[in-house]
Amino acid sequence: MSLSLLSAGLALSAAPARADEPANPPAPPAAPANPPATPAVGGEPAPAPPERHQRHPGYVLADLAEKLGLTADQQKAVGAIIRDSRTQMRGLRADDTLSPEERRAKMREITASTRAAIRAALTPDQQKQFDAMPPPGARPRGPDAN
Repeated sequence: MSLSLLSAGLALSAAPARADEPANPPAPPAAPANPPATPAVGGEPAPAPPERHQRHPGYVLADLAEKLGLTADQQKAVGAIIRDSRTQMRGLRADDTLSPEERRAKMREITASTRAAIRAALTPDQQKQFDAMPPPGARPRGPDAN
């Protein structure tokens, strides 16, 4: 009993409570989603883990705004086009009455109409830049492709 009282007294005296310290200290910051590569033996960076196949999100407004220099009005218009396209794609993925071939064909139609609608909202100079950009999800082809 006296041992437990002594240990409790030591614990209280070792950590005096201060009014400016919170009762529950904040949690440490979370680790970054993509931690930097740690050096391996010999100072060389460790190889990155293999990437898993992920579906491409389609057009990303921030990317288009940066690459094409979209105005605020263009960003609103293109953003609405992208949202509409994503809604159509989501509905298409949920439609289990279509065969895989029919679903792919409709996805191509939605992608083509989205590309045409975005292109129509651009200036001629922006259209040239947009035409040079690969469509979302396009994979490199040819001898250099992995």
